[in-house]
Amino acid sequence: MAAKNIQELAESFMRTSSEKDFVELYKRIKPGIFNHCKSILVDVETAEDAVSNTMAKVWTKIAQYDPQRGNFSTWVYNIARNESLVIKKSEDKYMPIISEVVRESYDTDDHTPTEVNRFEEEHNYEQPLDFEQERMNNLYEDVLIKMKSLPEIYKEILYDREILKMKYQEIADKYGMKKRAVATRIRRARLKVREMFPGISLNFND
Repeated sequence: MAAKNIQELAESFMRTSSEKDFVELYKRIKPGIFNHCKSILVDVETAEDAVSNTMAKVWTKIAQYDPQRGNFSTWVYNIARNESLVIKKSEDKYMPIISEVVRESYDTDDHTPTEVNRFEEEHNYEQPLDFEQERMNNLYEDVLIKMKSLPEIYKEILYDREILKMKYQEIADKYGMKKRAVATRIRRARLKVREMFPGISLNFND
């Protein structure tokens, strides 16, 4: 008997609400959810926190999922994205405070200038961008804008691959598609983006 896919495991858990079904679902979906969270948060431990928050909501809110409105992977990935953004927003909120505390400590006897300089270098505070880096940043922003203008059948999948760096199989699971179909759409989407930037060599995640 073939193993159940993620959609089948999710619907089984909806019917039974059993811990056993939840554990099976968790095992199958955790790697993809973790990579999704890590692409937003970068830090491994913070990404693990986002995964835990996501799966806690799956446990308590599975009844809110409607299979008629979309596949389970899309639903749970949206939860993971929201949980990651909540954590990231919290981190971004406190980073300026941390920076200010470190700067104020510059004049105290407890911290030497060397320690402060090292902290700022590690976090790139007030480090000027050179011209080439600025040009690449502008190109990156332009590519993101053009990606958003793609037809819906290409836009989300290309975003998952290029920005979130999801694997082909993870994307296939997310949208309930075959891996080959995902690869075809990504290839066509990349071609469309390249056509928008004639004369510029764009490198994608291959």
